[in-house]
Amino acid sequence: MQDEIIKHSKKIQSAMNNKNHSFKEKVKEVLTEIFIIVFAVTLSIWLHSWSEHRHQQQEASVFLGNLKDDLENDIKNIDIEKKAYQESNIKYEKILALTTPQLDSIYKSKNKVDFPIYSHGPKMNIANYEGFKSSGKIGYIENEKLKQKILNYYQIFVPAISEVDKYYNDFLFKCFDKMIENADQPEEKLYSDPKFKKTIEFLVKLGKNNIRVYDQNTKPEATELIKEIEKEMNK
Repeated sequence: MQDEIIKHSKKIQSAMNNKNHSFKEKVKEVLTEIFIIVFAVTLSIWLHSWSEHRHQQQEASVFLGNLKDDLENDIKNIDIEKKAYQESNIKYEKILALTTPQLDSIYKSKNKVDFPIYSHGPKMNIANYEGFKSSGKIGYIENEKLKQKILNYYQIFVPAISEVDKYYNDFLFKCFDKMIENADQPEEKLYSDPKFKKTIEFLVKLGKNNIRVYDQNTKPEATELIKEIEKEMNK
């Protein structure tokens, strides 16, 4: 492009110095050359912008495809974690239902109460999103509705899961602390202790709340986001 501009600039200079042409002819030649330069520059800028935009949209398309895979894996992981919560809650509720005589009977027969130890929290896939966002390319997504849904999912609904799981795990460790504090006491006495039972009751409530967060918040948002991505990719 620079060579073309130089070539036509020389033609302008040559036209201006041509003694065989009238002033009117010189002006006509100069204007023609200026028009060619302006047209060439404008076309070059447009082609560059078009090429860059096309490249950005290709990057956005690849990102959305990877994001769709991530969301599908998120849903699978949420379902796995939900099942784990349900299993833990069933076991905790069995412990809560044990009466003092039943506990005495269990330990007299040399058996033990199975206390589930499961630190909950599904592995959410955020690497693709974080990488695309941190590189400043999130603006490549031109569908504003879709872009907002993506931002909401990763900035609101994914952190919500981490938050509720953290509360649950913190409370679970309180149970462990209580067990360690009473390590010198018979286990049957611990399991019949009202304070320890109340701690387990709250653990069950937190587990049910977290299942609700999975089912009513994060999972539906992931499902809806997948649909929006598919619509965008099929345009």
